[in-house]
Amino acid sequence: MKAQNPPSWEMPMAEVKYQDPNGESALLKIDQGFRYAELESKERKFRLFFHRNRPLIKNIRIIDQNSDLEIARGRGGFFLGNARIEFIDVSVIKLDRKNFPNGYEITGPFGPLFLVKNHAFTPIKTYEENDFLAQAMFLFQRIRDTQNPPQEVIYHYNSITYSH
Repeated sequence: MKAQNPPSWEMPMAEVKYQDPNGESALLKIDQGFRYAELESKERKFRLFFHRNRPLIKNIRIIDQNSDLEIARGRGGFFLGNARIEFIDVSVIKLDRKNFPNGYEITGPFGPLFLVKNHAFTPIKTYEENDFLAQAMFLFQRIRDTQNPPQEVIYHYNSITYSH
């Protein structure tokens, strides 16, 4: 084996299968510690995460894995009514959140973008790639909010070890 060969190992990740706007299958792989998610659609790969691991709209980051460039970031917040995701192609998805007794709806420019009804995610059709990426980010956030990492996952913060 030479040093130039890529490594053949892979981290174990949870997988969520669903469809992109073109009707083709997409795969959302989520890290066991819920730190990041990888979205695979066609030949494209994206990494979704929250900057500094803080689950706020303004900390959303979406990276293109092929070029290692940040293609989207979150801005604002739902409280002030200026929540949005800005993409490098100058498009902006303005977001609005409506809470219900057993769920919520996040609305984008083309209608509902993410819907939780009776505590469960409800599939919503997206029309373009930017909406699809935003929906995948909210799906990752919902899974992160409702699940706990396995007991084996250990975090290190400031030289103190916590088991989650």
